[in-house]
Amino acid sequence: MTTSIDAMSAEKGADRDSRSHILNVAVRLFAERGLDAVSVRDITGTAQVNLGAVNYYFGSKEHLIREIYESLLGPVQCERLTLLDQLEAQAGDDPLDMESVLRALIEPAARRAIGKQEPANYLPRLMFQAYAVSRPFLDDKLSEQSDHVAKRFIDALARTAPGIPREEICWRYYIVIGGFLQLVTDVQGPQRLWRLSDGLCAVDDPVHLIDELVAFFVHGMTAPAPHRTDARKGPMEHF
Repeated sequence: MTTSIDAMSAEKGADRDSRSHILNVAVRLFAERGLDAVSVRDITGTAQVNLGAVNYYFGSKEHLIREIYESLLGPVQCERLTLLDQLEAQAGDDPLDMESVLRALIEPAARRAIGKQEPANYLPRLMFQAYAVSRPFLDDKLSEQSDHVAKRFIDALARTAPGIPREEICWRYYIVIGGFLQLVTDVQGPQRLWRLSDGLCAVDDPVHLIDELVAFFVHGMTAPAPHRTDARKGPMEHF
């Protein structure tokens, strides 16, 4: 005989399943169409749930979006910091190895982004969207999740190359992130690199992709700083 406790447990389990299903559907739709192009009705219709389900489980579309970024980005950032902690503990007071630091930054995200289809695959596309259009409700969440991680890696990269000015390290860290997102989103969608190389570049091989990124970025991080003239002028003052 089913007890009231069993019934409550079953109901809670069904709620968790429905919530997770809506979240996964929303991740895919937002990644494929864009955050602004997808409505609550699109999500509930695709998920085949009641129109009010998004508000019931998440409170609003904005809260749903915030939870998506938190649930997908959080594990990546945790793994990155764990790997960096290990590298710093092993190095002690000695310089850090640049290749190892870059791998700690790139590998956790790259391995989740390439392979079997699951919500984590869509994070690079969603990050591109977050960078492209400012949304205060989301900007605050991403700053909360990411700024301290970015600063940790900027500090670590500065330790690997003490002769490079910190300004250059900051520029190059951001270029690393941009280059990674560009390549991974190409792998997930158009695969233009595979076409341009006539199939030579196996973009769906995460090990090869990570090796290529790390090798390129090691040289980029250690390149001489560009010569600057009137570097402190505003952009329009150069015209």
